Amino acid sequence: MKRVSSLLVLLALTAPLAVNAQDKKPRQSLHDEFTGQGYGVAGCGLGSIVFGPKPGMVQIAAATVNATGVQTFGITTGTSNCDIPEMGQQAAAFIEVNREVLAKDAARGQGETVAGLASILKCSNPATLGQGLQSNYEKIFSTKSSYDATREILSTIELNQALKASCAIQG
Repeated sequence: MKRVSSLLVLLALTAPLAVNAQDKKPRQSLHDEFTGQGYGVAGCGLGSIVFGPKPGMVQIAAATVNATGVQTFGITTGTSNCDIPEMGQQAAAFIEVNREVLAKDAARGQGETVAGLASILKCSNPATLGQGLQSNYEKIFSTKSSYDATREILSTIELNQALKASCAIQG
């Protein structure tokens, strides 16, 4: 067991260095790495904080770190990038694929992508969601990632009584 733990610690400490060496890009600051940028296929948890959303083999290391039990803790407590409910994960994927069109539709307060997002978030009134997106357009679409945009949309829904009544967001 000590060998496995030692291997995990060694892997967690050296993998980011190897990935950054391959990228030949300057390493991000720790603040940037820990600000909830989202995560890759390994899912949320400590692995997502250590390795981020980088694609490729690094996601195996992230999944290994997550498998130590910290992912379950993160999901239960809403920490370690696990702060977006399941519907929000679907919304983040939808936003990632449709970001440009959704931004245009949100600026108008209506459109196919707004209706699609309303369906994912189980909003009974897409027009209300469209108005909420339009009212908070700058805050939502000035973010770097689809996860940040999703967090802003969920926050908008939570703070707007009409949206909160219309949308049935669940974990």
